[in-house]
Amino acid sequence: MFHKIVCSLWLCLAVLTCSISSSSSNNLAGYEGYTKYTVQHGGESAFQYMVDLQTNDTEVDFWLLTRNMSILTVGPSHKPQFESRLLQLGVQYQTQPLMDLMASLEGNSTYAEDDEFEECQPGDCESDRSHSRKRRQARSFFSRYPRYHEVLNFMSGLAARYPQYCRYESLGRSNEGRHIAGLSISLNQRVRPRRVAYIQAATHGREWITTQTVLYLAYELLTNLRAFQRVLNDVELFLVPLVNPDGYEYTHTTDRFWRKNRHRFAGHSCSGVDINRNFGNHWNYQGASQNLCSEVYSGTSPNSEPETSAVVRYLQFNRHRVKLSLDVHSFGKFIFYPYGYARNTVPPTVATLRAVALRAANQIGRYRGTHYTVGTSASILYEASGSLDDFAYGSLGIPLSYTVELPGEEFHVASFDIIHVCKETFAGFIEFIRHVSLY
Repeated sequence: MFHKIVCSLWLCLAVLTCSISSSSSNNLAGYEGYTKYTVQHGGESAFQYMVDLQTNDTEVDFWLLTRNMSILTVGPSHKPQFESRLLQLGVQYQTQPLMDLMASLEGNSTYAEDDEFEECQPGDCESDRSHSRKRRQARSFFSRYPRYHEVLNFMSGLAARYPQYCRYESLGRSNEGRHIAGLSISLNQRVRPRRVAYIQAATHGREWITTQTVLYLAYELLTNLRAFQRVLNDVELFLVPLVNPDGYEYTHTTDRFWRKNRHRFAGHSCSGVDINRNFGNHWNYQGASQNLCSEVYSGTSPNSEPETSAVVRYLQFNRHRVKLSLDVHSFGKFIFYPYGYARNTVPPTVATLRAVALRAANQIGRYRGTHYTVGTSASILYEASGSLDDFAYGSLGIPLSYTVELPGEEFHVASFDIIHVCKETFAGFIEFIRHVSLY
């Protein structure tokens, strides 16, 4: 159990608001001359070329790979060869200098208040001002990307303010010794609910927005418990906003686009394992690599990484209680259900899995029209083995198992839009959690 932070949530929020963290400019060092490519490839040969690139070529970094389109970045030394191959394949593509893109995103990241909080009316100001101030402080937290220690402070602040409903703990430690922090939320902490909904985020370090959506879920539930009593009835939420804390911190300090964990191997210049290829279901079967320098390096063995094994330990110990496993990623606007390791392999309960996913997608879309595509990652994107959703469903028998890919066209969602991604995703989370009571 973590040492508790001796301050209220709102004091912590006020302190964090006064010292808004900004990513070090050093986290883009080394990307001068890099180009972002958006490639349209309808043919099978072009698609297979992209799949082979992602698995085997360490000089390119895929941000998104679907059967019809890819978004990737390429270094200056590799550009001529890459563009020549695209010409041979006869595909269309657009380019943008990566540093120009990042400059435009940072310039578009000034938070602007909207009219969500109205001024209090005469006679009501004293009662309303405190609540409004708290909401503004929390809203400010969801207008930026917190660092690792700020995430932990926020989580411990929630647990300190709502001790009867919220427990703050650690699943274990990462490669570099950071806590993999979790929040348990239930209506009565003295009685262990029969069912568990497990939700994790930031498996890939660069996917900052995912952490904020899970923290927002915790905040909204705890500050509006009365409204969500039916949702939480007989259900415990277990939330892990930072599964890969080392990678997350590394993207703030050193490399904005780092994907893997920070496992360093003696005698090798390359480091890191893709946690999303490390789970022990059809490990290293498809869409993964044993090239240590690959972005999809699957590790030395199934569940070899401390981050992966921490999640596996929790899920295995609670396998008869966990009814929902949700892995939140960015980006693409997809909801995936098993199986991802092979294109033509679907689970026996595919009708239920798809129906629940469609209901969640519909709830998300009601906020501002965001449209999610639902299916298996193997059919929509490409075959990839070793993911949490395949492991949770295929190895542990968890009946509702999904991967959610949040909206965006790059990993950096502008700060003014963070709150809106959080709100629309919250609606989807609630719909998923509602179905836990059916099991």
